[in-house]
Amino acid sequence: MTTFDTIVIGAGVIGAAAARRLALDGSVLVLEQHELLHERGSSHGGSRIFRHAYVDELHTRLAVRADPLWGELEAETGERLLFRTGGVDLFAQEDEDAEAMLDSLAAAGSPGERLSRADLAARFPIFDVLDGTHAVYHPASAVLPATRAVAALLRSAAARGAELREREPVLEVLPGPSGVAVRTSRKTYAAGRLVIAAGAWLGRLTADLRLPLVVEQQQVVYLPIEWNADRQNADRQNAGAYLVGRMPVFIERRANRIDGIYGLPAFEYPHAVKVAHHDRTTPLKNADERDFALDQARAADTVAAATRLLPGLGDTPIAGTTCLYTRTPDEAFIVDRHPLHANVVLLGGGSGHAFKFGPLFGDLAADLLDGAPAIREFRADRFG
Repeated sequence: MTTFDTIVIGAGVIGAAAARRLALDGSVLVLEQHELLHERGSSHGGSRIFRHAYVDELHTRLAVRADPLWGELEAETGERLLFRTGGVDLFAQEDEDAEAMLDSLAAAGSPGERLSRADLAARFPIFDVLDGTHAVYHPASAVLPATRAVAALLRSAAARGAELREREPVLEVLPGPSGVAVRTSRKTYAAGRLVIAAGAWLGRLTADLRLPLVVEQQQVVYLPIEWNADRQNADRQNAGAYLVGRMPVFIERRANRIDGIYGLPAFEYPHAVKVAHHDRTTPLKNADERDFALDQARAADTVAAATRLLPGLGDTPIAGTTCLYTRTPDEAFIVDRHPLHANVVLLGGGSGHAFKFGPLFGDLAADLLDGAPAIREFRADRFG
């Protein structure tokens, strides 16, 4: 039986980050059921939002911790990963969470600024918001190229000695008091420690724990930047206003939730903006049953909301794609030791906002394996 110090199940952003960090402590095997950098899960695609700005202080502080770790990965691999854009979170007038977000940013040492509707129009005239809307602007926000980021993490892990095995599904995990055995479609491996970072398949590999994870297919669409002679505001007709460095990433919020659309500037396509809803969809029975097809009714809702907010965009998507969310009931992550096996760490429940923390998950996994207490909000037993 081949033995490693640590086995990591899953080579998405969280598993790749764990492998990279734990390779500093000893031998690491990464097991990925599909090909590396596959498009069947949650870690693929051309862009994600990176931001410090959360209403709660915990996630804000963790995002601030993650920021320089991405910089270290950039320096190590020569791959640019953070394309700073700044960001705006849009709030209804009665929403007090804007102040909580500003307080969280200040407590974490990250700048933030409140913008009135008039301030927003002056700084970013591409937006057309309702009366009473105000915003929080946070300059640290960025576009993060997802697949390139995972590739950089995997290259770094391999350079540090990690072995990467693709197309090798895990069939059984057998933890014991002195180690763990992992049986795959090819052979059985042994290790002193195990990290399960299987994304949408985490529930399958931890069925005994009955974690309340819900897997959903989510989607994004790309809307073209259009010239419309009927628009009075010329800035909305300027394609350059929608590029990285001019247009911020944005999120519509209500009652401490992302209850509208979010979007990113033209990045993957030179003349199209990425937009999506962060909403709940029909749960999948398992992560393998998805059809990859866009829900046209949901896409139409997204287009209507996006063209209301950004009237310089066309209403016919040039492209669209899907991915998976693995939600917890409170949309906070699971970052904890297995309740019965201290040498097994569970990482997952990304709930659609985990990618930005990337390399930090590696540090959190290492801390848990070294005996540090789990972050209370991320404990696996918090659901009762």
